[in-house]
Amino acid sequence: MTHHELDSTRRHFVQTLGTAAGVAAFPVLAQTSEVKVGFLLPLTGSFAESGQLIKMAVEMAIEEINASGGIKSLKGAKLVGVFGNSTSVDEANTETNRMISRDKVSAIVGAYSSGATISSTVIAERNKVPYLVPNALADEITARGLKFVFKTVPHFSQYAINSGEMVAQLSGGQAKTCALVRENNFFGNVVSREFNKHIGSYNLKLLKDNVFPTNPTTFEDVILSLKRDNPDVVFASGEPSSITLLFKQLAELKYWPKMGWVGLGGGYTNPTTWSNLGKQGDGVIVINDWFPDIKLPGAKEVNERFKKRSNGKDMLGNANTTYAGVHILRAAIEKAGSADGVAIRDALAGLDLVMGPQSFMYERVKFDSTGFMPRTTLVAAQVTGGQSKVIWPSAYQTTKAVWPVTR
Repeated sequence: MTHHELDSTRRHFVQTLGTAAGVAAFPVLAQTSEVKVGFLLPLTGSFAESGQLIKMAVEMAIEEINASGGIKSLKGAKLVGVFGNSTSVDEANTETNRMISRDKVSAIVGAYSSGATISSTVIAERNKVPYLVPNALADEITARGLKFVFKTVPHFSQYAINSGEMVAQLSGGQAKTCALVRENNFFGNVVSREFNKHIGSYNLKLLKDNVFPTNPTTFEDVILSLKRDNPDVVFASGEPSSITLLFKQLAELKYWPKMGWVGLGGGYTNPTTWSNLGKQGDGVIVINDWFPDIKLPGAKEVNERFKKRSNGKDMLGNANTTYAGVHILRAAIEKAGSADGVAIRDALAGLDLVMGPQSFMYERVKFDSTGFMPRTTLVAAQVTGGQSKVIWPSAYQTTKAVWPVTR
């Protein structure tokens, strides 16, 4: 090798070494092009109709977020939904593990039922994956000291408290007795517990807790019991199929309470129920976290956009809360500027939102130290012609209540 060739080789070696050193000193960071979020929903089984409506709402929110530029603090990273079934506690646990270990989700939203949520949140907590709860109601969800769990919907206890408060106000204190009609399942059992605990505070005596099985074939015994006890008000929970059968037999057996019938969320908010009942549903009061005509900005517009996807069905049955939940989670990811679970968790804990897409439902989003959102509210609507119009509280009211409701 000549002197010139040797000198050239040395220069090339030094340049290569310098380039390699520069790469080592200043690594190129991989950009996050997408943020995966897991959604646990009852996509099959007896709650599949609600699950599919929620899925439509989730897809609507994700499309809106991505169309508006994605997660801007992550250079426009797209939000990607990963869906899993949660028809049972075991299935929800399996799907949660799958989402975390295989799909590498940054957060989870779910899981519709309180039992599945209570169990699957423990798995997410152990793996430091934030878990947003926009549908399950059990007070216990945020009462266990978990740091990665955030709940945007009311507690079960609020159903008893707000129902009692509403009836006391509508009746001017004249309602003195009540009865429960509820399914023998987790939701119904907790409703019973909370009503027994709180309803007496509103000078309402609970005469009887009437329980029916899942997939009932008759309500004759329940209705005969109500006839004997003759309560002023009936508070009831159930799913669309059982409510449909119940109201058919209420008409056949010519029974109606002296003052009114109050449905407690669940199937009483499902549009299918009122489609099934027709005029039989007129006058029923329903307690829920939101209704499309509520006096909040953007509520009607959001609902109309959803109806274009749902063949005309309103954004109820937890579709509304989960849609809002996706936008709340987006705000947290935006604030975190990261797809890391711990960073998103910290951002959720520090959120304080008074404006944004979620304001059609929530006037303020701020979590307390347990992960609960104290400003969640329940409202009451009265059904007329298959449509629910908000009657209580007065701040959200769009029409006056008819009370008592007699037949």
